Amino acid sequence: MTDMILTRIARLRDERGFTLAYTMLFMLVGSLFAIGAWSAANGDTRQTRKDQDTKAAYAAAESGINYYLFRLNQDNGFWTDCAGPATLPGGLVNPVNDRWDGVGTDPRRFRTMPGNPKASYALEPLPVAAPPAQCIPDAGAEGSMLDATGALTVRSTGKAGYAKRTVVASLKRTGFLDYLYFTDKETIDPVVYQARGIGAPSNCDVYRRDGRNPACMDIVFANQDAVKGPLHTNDNILACGAPTFGRNTNDAIETSDPAFIAGGCGVLPTPNLLGTPQKGVPTLQMPPTNAAIKDVALPGYTFKGITRITLQPGTNKMLVTNAAAGLNNALKDLPSNGVIYVDDNGGCSLPYDIVQDYDDPAGCADVFVHGEYSRSLTIASKRDVIVDGDIKRNGNFVLGLIADQFVRVYHPVLPKARTAQTCTGNNTNTSGSNLAPYGPSPSNVRIDAAILALGHSFIVDNYYCGATLGTLTINGAIAQHFRGPVGTGGVSIATGYLKNYNYDDRLRKVSPPYFLDPVNSAWRLSRFNEQIPAT
Repeated sequence: MTDMILTRIARLRDERGFTLAYTMLFMLVGSLFAIGAWSAANGDTRQTRKDQDTKAAYAAAESGINYYLFRLNQDNGFWTDCAGPATLPGGLVNPVNDRWDGVGTDPRRFRTMPGNPKASYALEPLPVAAPPAQCIPDAGAEGSMLDATGALTVRSTGKAGYAKRTVVASLKRTGFLDYLYFTDKETIDPVVYQARGIGAPSNCDVYRRDGRNPACMDIVFANQDAVKGPLHTNDNILACGAPTFGRNTNDAIETSDPAFIAGGCGVLPTPNLLGTPQKGVPTLQMPPTNAAIKDVALPGYTFKGITRITLQPGTNKMLVTNAAAGLNNALKDLPSNGVIYVDDNGGCSLPYDIVQDYDDPAGCADVFVHGEYSRSLTIASKRDVIVDGDIKRNGNFVLGLIADQFVRVYHPVLPKARTAQTCTGNNTNTSGSNLAPYGPSPSNVRIDAAILALGHSFIVDNYYCGATLGTLTINGAIAQHFRGPVGTGGVSIATGYLKNYNYDDRLRKVSPPYFLDPVNSAWRLSRFNEQIPAT
């Protein structure tokens, strides 16, 4: 009995097999750690892959916008092809599609990204108003591609793996509104010489670098002049002393002439270049006419012959006088599409008269305008736009003044005070006379507008004559074929106005309705944002 008990006690003390148990336990715990580590690593790998695909999809979407910009700058009319064929020359996939809003099976064609076969993009030019889903090239039609400011909206969707992202971009052409000051040629219009009986040399309508005659009347940026915004001239800059160009480095100061700037006083100037100088840039060419604006004017807003418009403050109305339409200070609503056009009504073959008495035939497309506007507008004329008082904006609106010939500031002088070559006496504003048809000269004029004189200049009538008129303030932009004078004098003015020209930075993104672009301008990215969720 005792032996049996001792045998059992010995068996209980035997440790054989415990090592195996501990080994199995440790292996189990180790396996759990390994599984946990693998699970964590595998989750991170999936998250990393998702993050990489998401970034690759966004990069593909951006590449789609860059592709569309590239094609536009190869062919300004590329957008009119809408979706185009499914396959391009060489067998490449055409990534440009009709609009798709995510209903049903995705019909879009995607182009694979070079260097990343897992990423691709598809493009959809978006009509201004959808439906219809497919684009209509006519810029004046419902569903057209270009909005009233000439902007084109394109949507690009990028894919990579299971990730998809969409961006929407607004594209615009480089235009006159990108600059406070634009000129094709930095010289006075030859029409002005000829009208004064001086006789302009025949080769004044050429760039200085191409041999403009030294006898041509060039205008100099004087020591105290300041261009408070971006500048572009297809010519070069003629300056004296230290005029200021630009407000900061964001303002481009561009010349197409590689010489950039020349001395107008016999010595090289020392300009104060606050903006960023760029020389030898491509020229921007004026459209020959503004007939495209006439095409979009609504019935009842194309007037013929001399027209007077007074924009009514705080309303969307105007007073209109036009003999051909039987209107005498008639109250009219502003046009719903923001376009007013004045056309000739026959019998208007006279050139601009530098001895200006405001006696053009009634059929001439001269539009006189002043007042306060509470809606974005474009007022265009086949001949001249004449500002005969302040033009001010009321609210976040923009105005365009576009003339085939001159945009002018009204300034009558006493009829016997000057001839074509001489001037004596004061202007009617100083004398108190009211001999001109529409009243005396305005002083300290303010114009809140984008001004475009396609064939000639922005000019003050009879600028060389009369007493001083104070300050001419422009809040907007000025673009002209030839540089127009607004007064005479040096450090202080002798006649006409002092200049106070200020760029309206809103014009970088917002345009007056159907404002014109240069005929050879490049397209650029205006606005860019991501659409969430992706299409």
